[in-house]
Amino acid sequence: MDIAARKNLQTVQEFISCFGVGDIERALSLLSEDVYWESPVSANPPKELVWARPRRGRQGVLDFIRDMWKTVQPYVMDTRSVSADGDRVIVEGRNQCVVRSTGKMYDHEWVLIFTLKDGKITSHRQYYDTAAILEAFRP
Repeated sequence: MDIAARKNLQTVQEFISCFGVGDIERALSLLSEDVYWESPVSANPPKELVWARPRRGRQGVLDFIRDMWKTVQPYVMDTRSVSADGDRVIVEGRNQCVVRSTGKMYDHEWVLIFTLKDGKITSHRQYYDTAAILEAFRP
């Protein structure tokens, strides 16, 4: 792994660490001003997944976090693997969260793809299985 890829990997690991402990201010500082953030569930995401639409900029990412956290309470965030190649970092992991409206817990795996430029995260794309999440929203 070259030096640039190693630095990008470290930036993403710091971002995930800050996000995991709730240091959102520091996490946002690792993003470019015009970061593009998406969780491409579908062209028309289910209404329960209020966070699952594209966002732009740090404020957009903050809105994503607020939308997500007002509907689910995260409990576990495990990173299973991280790899970097040039300007791209891929992270595999899993979450356990509780849906606030039902009290039901869900456990799901995800893949995050980050792109970086000049030491800042410029894009984030998250892939995950929505079935378990939607099941937890059902009363």
